[in-house]
Parts: sequence; structure tokens; C-alpha cells
Amino acid sequence: MDRDNAHDVRSLAGYRKQLIEETHGIDLDLDPYPVRVSNAPLFRQKDGKLCQAIRVRFKHGVDDQGLKVRLLDGDSVIDEQEVERAPRPQSLFLLVPEVEQPLSLTFELEVEGSVIGGTTFDVVPQRKWTIHLVHHSHYDIGYTDPQSEVLASQLAYIDAALELATLTDEWPEEAQFRWNIEVNWPLQEWLRSRPRHARDTLIQRIQEGRIEVHALPFSMHTEAYSFDELARQLSFTAVLRDTYGIDVVSAMQTDVPGAAIGLATLLTDARIKYLSVAHNYAGRSVPHLRDGQELKRPFYWQAPDGERILVWYTDTLYGVAYMEGMTLGFGSGYNDVVSSLPEYLNALAQLPYPYGHQGDWLSGGLAGVDLRKEPYPYDILHLRIQGAFADNASPSLVPAQIVHEWNQQWEFPRLRMSLDRDFFMAVEERAGDQLATYEGDWTDWWADGIGSAAVPLGRNRQSQNDIRTAQTLHALADLVTDEPKPHLLIDVDRAYEEMALFDEHTWGAANPWERGSFGMASGEYQWTRKAAFAYSAEERIRTLLDAGKQRIAPLGMRGGDTRADLATLLVFNPSSFMRTDLVCVFLPERGLSTSGFELIDLSTGESIPFMLEPQANAYYRPRGQYIRFLGRDIPSFGYARFGLKSSAQSVVKPSGRESQGSNNISVIESQQFSLELDLSTATVSSLVERRTGNDLVPRDVPYGFNAYIYDRYTSAPGFNHLSSRIGTAGPWLLGSRDTGRYGLVVSSASNDVWEQVTMRYSGEGADWLETTWTLPHGVPRLHVRNRLHKPATMQKESVYFAFPFAAEDPQISFEITGGVVNGNSRRVPGSAHYFRAIRHWATITSSGSTPIAWATREAPLVQVGNIHLPYAPFPRTIPDHEAHRASIYSWALNNIWDTNFPP
Repeated sequence: MDRDNAHDVRSLAGYRKQLIEETHGIDLDLDPYPVRVSNAPLFRQKDGKLCQAIRVRFKHGVDDQGLKVRLLDGDSVIDEQEVERAPRPQSLFLLVPEVEQPLSLTFELEVEGSVIGGTTFDVVPQRKWTIHLVHHSHYDIGYTDPQSEVLASQLAYIDAALELATLTDEWPEEAQFRWNIEVNWPLQEWLRSRPRHARDTLIQRIQEGRIEVHALPFSMHTEAYSFDELARQLSFTAVLRDTYGIDVVSAMQTDVPGAAIGLATLLTDARIKYLSVAHNYAGRSVPHLRDGQELKRPFYWQAPDGERILVWYTDTLYGVAYMEGMTLGFGSGYNDVVSSLPEYLNALAQLPYPYGHQGDWLSGGLAGVDLRKEPYPYDILHLRIQGAFADNASPSLVPAQIVHEWNQQWEFPRLRMSLDRDFFMAVEERAGDQLATYEGDWTDWWADGIGSAAVPLGRNRQSQNDIRTAQTLHALADLVTDEPKPHLLIDVDRAYEEMALFDEHTWGAANPWERGSFGMASGEYQWTRKAAFAYSAEERIRTLLDAGKQRIAPLGMRGGDTRADLATLLVFNPSSFMRTDLVCVFLPERGLSTSGFELIDLSTGESIPFMLEPQANAYYRPRGQYIRFLGRDIPSFGYARFGLKSSAQSVVKPSGRESQGSNNISVIESQQFSLELDLSTATVSSLVERRTGNDLVPRDVPYGFNAYIYDRYTSAPGFNHLSSRIGTAGPWLLGSRDTGRYGLVVSSASNDVWEQVTMRYSGEGADWLETTWTLPHGVPRLHVRNRLHKPATMQKESVYFAFPFAAEDPQISFEITGGVVNGNSRRVPGSAHYFRAIRHWATITSSGSTPIAWATREAPLVQVGNIHLPYAPFPRTIPDHEAHRASIYSWALNNIWDTNFPP
């Protein structure tokens, strides 16, 4: 987050003032020099003894000469100093030999030989801190500049890091410049574009422990990734190890407040031991209002297989955790650090930080919050630093200079320029057996933002499925053909990279609504590039999928069957289980008899019901039509063959009723279900399972089955980080809620393959809405396709579709990236709770009711049992009722963010 554009951060002076006021100390209102006296966790050698510091802060300027401060033990002066004249507030330190028990001393203030006041002051033992300064650049692929400019800068940062390392080679070891390559995607480009001597120098510096490479390519909304897509993000780590001999043991996940459990599984499987996390609480992340105050640090995150990864979780009063060191002055100089670091350390040791004080910027004040977070218990600390208070910040020599000067002045805290692994190895040695272990998902508070790009997101999710199918087809084709597959692996790698670049966490510019070509105003520029990743991946994967079908097609011709005198259709099942499902195959016009045909199962000779559909946009696509039918019991990773056989009878498929127009057919039935529409509310009023007579749609619910719900919010658009400043959200933020109405059936179909009805209806937020309900014959399933014509708007809004199910005491489980979770599943404390981003499906089970599976192809965001206002603390907007517990609300799209995610 940029200082000027991201939010109204308080000045460093204001931050330090807060730290001073909240940590232990004594205020003396001495006229004319009010002072504050406090213990400081600073140690210095004096006369061969280790002494600890007492800070004396003058709240106003000093005009007099001869002003002195002193500490006395009885009549003995322990230390005294003369105070310089200065027009501004200042502070100085008095030194006391280190104490192991509290020691009561006297503090005095003297002006021109006369004592004007004093007090008894307790000197208390202090921790001897070691602080690891982890210098990195938070990599946003965009946000602060167009993506190409950001990448070029990040490559230059590696060049600069090598130069700064050389510049400080002769400095004391702790002050030597060290650099953490936060994510390795720009490193891949750097290695491709730099000469050998530069690459050799980088590897040498890595081996010397001056630079560390981390395992992840970029920070990610891991919930948006498929599991295999997420696994692919660790492939370059293997290259670094095998090709360059680089030992990779650490990973960084920056900015994004949460990660799916699959990340823990994959990191431990890749032999990554350490994970450095720095969440950003801007606007939508309020872990302290959940159970985040229970999260201890550092901690072990345990994957489902029992393996653990050691996690450092940077936390800070500001919320922008990866800027923690910058708020303490590590980007400006020694004086700024010495003025704030001691109080910051006291705050960690004494207070329920980081959640702060009344008036905290990120939540509009924490009035009423029970601050119970335990103070930080260890004397070793991980502090992230950057070259500036900004994303994509350049490396800087300033932190190393501060360390150099600090360690000459103070024995403790001991500062060191550090690598992530240095800190983790030290903390393992000091406290490894004392650390807490947490299991489960670490749900991402920001994943709601992916609903801002419903169309490219849906296409990317389809690509995640198609690329697995394509890979399966090619792998099996390799077993039956010797034909080469040129560039296939390159195309697979590129497709995965493009999908991942769309799913990674930087979705747009700081001000995404702006149309400039430079900096944070390049919103349209950046979004065009971002969305292109999804569309490019889709095109590449469709080509891969088509190539796989062509390579495996000869299987259908083996052992030719004379019954298929027109064509043989090969139906392949890429799943790991036997499937009975609808099949759709394009039949080219060429070679097909116009006198009619029938479809037969070549393994049994059975005639199969089918229907035909015309080619869409027929003049501009291959001539032909689509055949649809039910393929039964297709073996896993296998295929079945179907034949087109000439028939003397004319083709009359699709059979049965086909209707266009407003005939208001409101009931359709298959062998499995009977579905009835409520046209007035544009919903399904009942969905009866004919075998049992059970209606899967409950009656006593606020919104009907597949109800369109449109929410508008009273927050204003076009103000960067507005949601960070709103404060505690209440009902007034929900400006209006509208639902679909005035349904009109525009088409229906009844044939041997399915029963289908399409309805158009009205609703706020859309020019028109259309839903098609399809009941396939032969499978107990309802297909729902919702389409809407959505006008562009800057208005803050959300669209939901409601799916209430009749179930008593329901148990709802979700597929997420790397696992399956339900309401009783463990989560890392502080996880998001009011929504989830799921992979594909949910299951609803209850005693005495038919189990239900609900699946979504394109829209992953869901809320359960209620619709929450998407502003902290995310209150419910529907009165709680037992009957609502089995309601799934598909959060189809939203426009609620005021930075990064596109409007």
C-alpha cells in the first residue's frame, strides 16, 4: 500500500506518540517542562558494566541552559545528563546498571542548580532483544505501475541488491546488506536476461548467505487456484535446486490475509520448512473480531498429512503488516528508529498488540473490543523492512546503515540484516519446543474480491478443468501412439503460468477506476493486461484439449464395427471414477447421410436416444450440428464407442415438444424430479424427488430457490481504501435489496435427453435476466444456468443467487483448494468466517433426507445460512432462523472494493 494513495496513515510522530502513551511510564507535569520517564529495553556497556536505559522525554521544547536530569539511589547519583536547548520535544537516556529485580530509584529535574521536581521510579528488568531485519520488496504485479514497468523494476532490484552487497562487504557482519527475493517469478526473468557473470555472482551471494530466494512465484489468492495449479507454483523451486544448486527452504506470502490448507500441504511436500506471512488488514480483515487474538507467533501450521511448517506471522497496529519496520523509521534513519523502537518493543512485551487503541485507522476504533491478545513472549523478533513505505519498493542501503550505527551505540537490542532462514533457525533453537501448532484452513479475507471479475474468473476456472483433461488425454495417447507432441509441454507450462498470473493477488491498480497510463492511475491499462492472462490461457488450453482429442481419436477406429456405417463417436472419461453423464459431440456436415440415422452403443448394440442442436453462429463456424445423449457407465480413464448407423426413417430428433414463446409452462418432469416455477418471484417453488416424494425446496425461507438478489451499498465509489475508514458497519450501509420478479417463460423443451424451460425476468442491477433449468433424463440432477446483461457501474453492489434446501440439522461440507471442510473443521485462528471461496461443490446431508450435492462451475464465492454485509464486522442481513441453515447463497459477483479489484 502506498503512503499517499492507499490510506491516511498517521504520521510516524503520531504513531510514536501512541506507543509512548500506551506503554508503561510515569508522566510528571513539571512547570515549565512536563516529562515522561519510562524503562527502555536498551543496553549499553559503561565502565565495563552492562547498563540498561531509562528514557526521559520532554514533551515541549527546552529554553533554559543548565537543565539537568538525574537518577539517584538514596543520595548516590547513578547517572545524570545536561539537557540541550532545543525548540522541539526531545528525549535522552540515563543509564542504570542492569537489574534482575525491580529497583526503586529517584528521578529529579534540576534547573540552574534548583530541583524543580522529581518522583520515585521503578527500574525493572528488560529483555535483551535480537531483531532480524528482513529486507525485501513486496511484489505487486501492477498496482503501483503497469505490469511491465513493475517487472522491469523488480529485475533492477536484484541488480541493485548485488551492488549493495558488494558495497558493504567490509562492514561488520550483522550490518552487511542482505536481500530477500520475496517471490521468484521475477527471478526467472532475471536469470533469462542477465549475462553469466551476473548469474554466477547471484549464486555466489546466495551461497554466502547474503541473498535468499523464496519458494513461491508471487503472493496468491490461493482459494482461486486449483490444487494442481497451486502445486505448479513450486516447479521453479525444483529448477533452482537442480539446475543452480540453490537451497530453497523458505516461502513468503505477503499482503493477502489468508491461505488455503492446500498451501501447507504443498509447501511441506516441497521440503519448504519456513513460511513468512505478513497480512494486510485494509478494510476487510478483522481477525480480532473473530478469534485472531488467540493466534500465537511464531507457530507451526500442520498440514492434513501431519507435516508442519514453521510460520512467522507479522502483525502490527497499522494493519499493513509488511510495512511494520517502516513505521518504526527503518526507511529514514537512526534517529527515527531510536525514537520509536524501544517503545514498540515495550508494547509487544506489555500490551495486547497489535490491535491497538481507540481510534485505530483500520477499524474506525476498537470500542467494545475485548483486547485479550497475550503480549509477545520471546526476545527474538522478525521485522520486515523495505526501501520505502510502498509496494514494489527498491532496496535501500539505509537499513544497513542504521544497523551499523545502532550496534556501535547499543549492546541490546542487537540488530542484524537478516535472511528469513536466519531468523527461523534462530527461533527454532531458542523456542522451537514451546511453539503452538494449528491445523486447518487459513481462510483468505480478501478472496471476496475475485467476484469483481466474474467473466474472466469463470473462464479461468473452466480452463483449470480443461487443462487436466487435456493432460490426461495426451498422457494416455502416449501409450497408444508414437506420434510426437511438439511443444506440448511448453504449452502446458505457459498455460499454467497464465492461469496463475490471473489468479495471483494483484488484480489491478491502486485506483482501478482510472484510465491513465502511468502509476497508480493506470487502472484500465492494468486490468486489460490482467484479464488477458485468463483469455490467453483459455485459448492455449482449448488448443491443447483439441490436440489431445485428435491424438486419442484413433482408439475409436480399432476393431471397426460395421454397424457404424456413418461415423464412430469416441466418448472419453478423464475422471478417476466411472461416470454416467451427458455427452455433447459436434458432427461435421460432411459425410453424414441426410436420410437419417440412429445412435447405437457399439458394445451392446443398444439404440441410444439422442437430440440434435444446430451450430451457433452457423455462417462463421464449421458446418454441422451437435448431438447430445446420455453416456452410461463410461469407465474411469477410459472410453466407450458409439456409432451412427444409417436409418431408413427420417431424423426427427430432438423428439417431443419444442416451444418458443410465452406459453407459461411452469412445470417440467424427468424420471427423477418434478420442478415447478413461481413466475411471480422468478424462482423454483418446488423440486420434488419423485422416488421419495420429498420436496428439496423448503417453504419457510426468505428467498426462493435460485432467487436473484441484488444489493446496493451506501459507500461511495472512487475513493481509495474507503472501506478502511468506514468503521463499524451497520444496517445503514445496505442501501437497498431487490429480487427478481415478473417471470415469463420464453422457451421450453421436452425430448428423450432432457426436460428444459427458460425464463426471462426483471431485477434491479441488470438490463435483463434469464435462467434455464434443465432436468436430464437418466441422472438425478438439475442444471441451472443464470445469465444476465449487466450494465457497467461504479455503484457498490453485489449479486447473489439463493439455493435453500430442505434439511433438518444439516451438515454442509465444501471442497476447497487442498481439502474438504465443514462447519466443524479447524481453522487457523483469525480466519475469515462470513464467506468462502470453494473449488466446485458443496454437500448437504441430514438425517432422514436425501444427500444433496450442489456444484458451481464459474462462481466460487458462497455464504451459508445468511447474507452478510461485506463491511467489517460483516453483520448478518437476514434474521436468523433454523430453516435457513441449509441455504447456500452463491455470491455471483460484486463491486465492493475501493482499490486493486476492478469496479
